[in-house]
Amino acid sequence: MSRDDTLHTGLRVAGLGAAATTGALIGFGVRRGAPVAVLSAAGDRLRGLPAFVAPDRSLGPSALLGLAHHLALVIGWALLFALVAVPMRGPRRGAARAVLAALVATVAVTADALLPSWLCLSAGVASAPQRALLALALAASLLAGMPLAQQSE
Repeated sequence: MSRDDTLHTGLRVAGLGAAATTGALIGFGVRRGAPVAVLSAAGDRLRGLPAFVAPDRSLGPSALLGLAHHLALVIGWALLFALVAVPMRGPRRGAARAVLAALVATVAVTADALLPSWLCLSAGVASAPQRALLALALAASLLAGMPLAQQSE
């Protein structure tokens, strides 16, 4: 498979990952009474403001920044996943991709423990249970997205 095919597969997988994880983040906000609360808090943190102090209840600048950041990170993590997963061959390819998807998703939601918070999905403002759900959504979408993306080529 060529580098262009890997890129296209990664972008298709990223689309599914972005849909799944953005939906989860909006769901977390719905529980707070403001669908974009987590995205807004992430945008605030990225701007150097304290998260959740006065979360934007509408799709304002902080929420848009949080959404753009989230989409960029999901695309980056999905491309990294595709770069390693696409060339995998052999009978254990599915299991290897599952382990890789779990690893990428875990790093994506916990990156702020070792790296700057801007490398973490939701800029590190999600709670531990929310991070677990985000990791599950990202891993499942990465894993499910591979055969879907490769079918359409």
